Amino acid sequence: MARSALALAAVLLAAGAAFAAVTAGFSAVTSDGIRRVQLRQSPRDLPALALVDAQGHEFPLSDYGRGDGRVTTFVSLVYLKCQSVCRTTVAGQSWLQHAIASRGLQDRLRLLTLSFDPYNDTPAVMRGYAGRMGAQPASWRFATVRDPADLQGMLDLFGIVVLPDGMGGYVHNAALFMIDETGRLARAYDIDRPDLALADYLQQRERHAGR
Repeated sequence: MARSALALAAVLLAAGAAFAAVTAGFSAVTSDGIRRVQLRQSPRDLPALALVDAQGHEFPLSDYGRGDGRVTTFVSLVYLKCQSVCRTTVAGQSWLQHAIASRGLQDRLRLLTLSFDPYNDTPAVMRGYAGRMGAQPASWRFATVRDPADLQGMLDLFGIVVLPDGMGGYVHNAALFMIDETGRLARAYDIDRPDLALADYLQQRERHAGR
């Protein structure tokens, strides 16, 4: 009996250790939660991924990685025909645009919406959508990959999984991301709580100011 109990305890300890490793030390039990922990622990550098924005201007994502110690960017990934989670995502960025302006943070915070549907979300389509959302181009930019072959690289960077839904749309996960002042992908937040993302930014700013 004693030997069986010891064997069971060893199995349970091994299983616990494995679960702790998979869940980032029990800090998260979902893939989105694990991603948040991983980003906080190991912010990611941005690759020179070629993008095109709503104005037809081409630029590399790594432009946002040239952190100057001053500007932070909130990023989301959507497709513009989406009628579900993407609408919540874009509404959150619209809220952020107003909150940033009301606090006079236009020179500190900006927004980037990336489409993972480059075949349909052309510059003209993005421009029309941005206009309907009241996006101010100086602070809120819409863009997609210039070459669809680069799409998977963009999705992998942000940990976004996209699957066709069989009806011309997609099923996908979502988050609101932060590219911090050093130019690295450093945070992820729930898409329906942009207020918490902004509060986190303001707290970080206060801590840095107090040093």
